[in-house]
Amino acid sequence: MRLFTAIALPDFARSELAAIQPSHPDIRLTPESQIHMTLRYIGETDKVRTRRIIHALTHVTFRPFDIELMGTGCFPNPSDPAILWAGVRYHPVLGELYDSMQEELNSVGVPMESRTFHPHVTLGRIRIGKKDRSGPDSPPLETVLDNFFNGEPSRFHVTFRMDRFRLYQSRLHSGGAIHHCLQEYRAS
Repeated sequence: MRLFTAIALPDFARSELAAIQPSHPDIRLTPESQIHMTLRYIGETDKVRTRRIIHALTHVTFRPFDIELMGTGCFPNPSDPAILWAGVRYHPVLGELYDSMQEELNSVGVPMESRTFHPHVTLGRIRIGKKDRSGPDSPPLETVLDNFFNGEPSRFHVTFRMDRFRLYQSRLHSGGAIHHCLQEYRAS
């Protein structure tokens, strides 16, 4: 099973994020129903380790807090964008949640993440090859991306209360990944 932990966003936040997703044939958008904030990608696991992970995550402690989604950006950088995202304002409780999760996952054999935690919400991915397939009905990709980074979407801001996270299983399909919640964990 391919696993990850994430914060499920409330309907109103997903709807507002979907409204700022850039539309272009070269951008594969995250479907509104699948928009979430990944906390920790775990990867492929067998059933035995999955049961251990489900149990270990019950020991993750955190308190409810407000999450602010704000602004837009991309990975790795604006001159070579691959992943388009909405930003997440860093909150100390979010860092504590992530660190506690890292420790509990490590206790059941999931290696610590070596990359720095950069909270974000993935909104779309630039199609491989980046061949601009703009047509008469769509502006050039460069124009769409400039608007996403510097126009109205860049001023995006929404806040919601976070009091739970989930463990998801991700199944890859031709149209993208489908995520299924295996377990939900609430704040203490």
